[in-house]
Amino acid sequence: MRRTAAVLLCVLCLSLGACTREDSGAYDRGMAALQQGDYDTAMEEFQHAASGDGREAEAYRGEGIIYLRQQDYGHAITLFGLSLDSMKHSNPQFRRDVLYYQAEAYIGNGQDRDAEAIYTELIEEDGDAQAYFLRGSGKLNFGDTEGAAEDFAGALRQENSYEMYMKIYRAYAAVNREADGADYLEQALSLEPAGGEDYYLQAQVYDYLGDYAKAEEALTKAVQEGCQEALPMLGKLYLETGDLSGARRLYQDFLESGERPAAAYNGLALCDIQQEEYESALDNIRQGIACQDTEVMRDLLFNEIVVYEKQLDFQTAKEKMQEYLKQYPKDEEALRENEFLQSR
Repeated sequence: MRRTAAVLLCVLCLSLGACTREDSGAYDRGMAALQQGDYDTAMEEFQHAASGDGREAEAYRGEGIIYLRQQDYGHAITLFGLSLDSMKHSNPQFRRDVLYYQAEAYIGNGQDRDAEAIYTELIEEDGDAQAYFLRGSGKLNFGDTEGAAEDFAGALRQENSYEMYMKIYRAYAAVNREADGADYLEQALSLEPAGGEDYYLQAQVYDYLGDYAKAEEALTKAVQEGCQEALPMLGKLYLETGDLSGARRLYQDFLESGERPAAAYNGLALCDIQQEEYESALDNIRQGIACQDTEVMRDLLFNEIVVYEKQLDFQTAKEKMQEYLKQYPKDEEALRENEFLQSR
């Protein structure tokens, strides 16, 4: 779900001016603040945009996203409805994005059937694979395994990809039906990799199945074919199998390549943590955070908390955790860790 939200937010950014071409200063400032997690500033700018920036539909959507992230689902539902009602021009992509956000808010508010109705509407419009998947996930949560399987089949008809097979596996795993989900992983292995990116995805499938030798083989092929994104996972695999020196060497090479420095710093920090070199870990984490890579930021911030815990600096760990939960309030692992910290 984390990746879906990131993709939708990216689309949101790209759709600036989707409804009008009037001055977008307040809206743009609101989007910048939203991406930085500064919700107070973002809300102020979006409210200004909604009242006089000529971009009511987009501004209401921005406000809705803030409420969604703050788990104020009732207000989020209302704002997404206002966004849809304020559209001045036909824009199917914009409308679809808002509907997905609204469905997520309905689920958070316990209105799963309303979310299902939105997914059904999107499926009937264009057979959207994501809508099939999300409707199937909802059915699975309610124990409708047959209906879920039908929707997952619909999703795969529209998008027969490694990513979709893995998403379906994770949906089953979330309801403790890993064995059923593993069947989809096995099906994914019938796909023929077409390049480095596919080998990287294939490696993730093997990793889920616990076949680390095959995962390493696929990751090596991915790197050989130029998929730099596979390097952090290969380093993580080395860590999981106890090859600490191999992991550190790989992360250092990755850092020197300049491809994704934040991911490289995070990997080096993980190596430091295993070797109990906590000051070095914090230094690597700080350098990683400075890269402002949103895809890695969450891991960096969480690992920073872990390091302070390892150092028995529970006060700083608590403070960092509160900051973290403001940005990622649904992180279940962090919520469990926060309970532990409150007892220290």
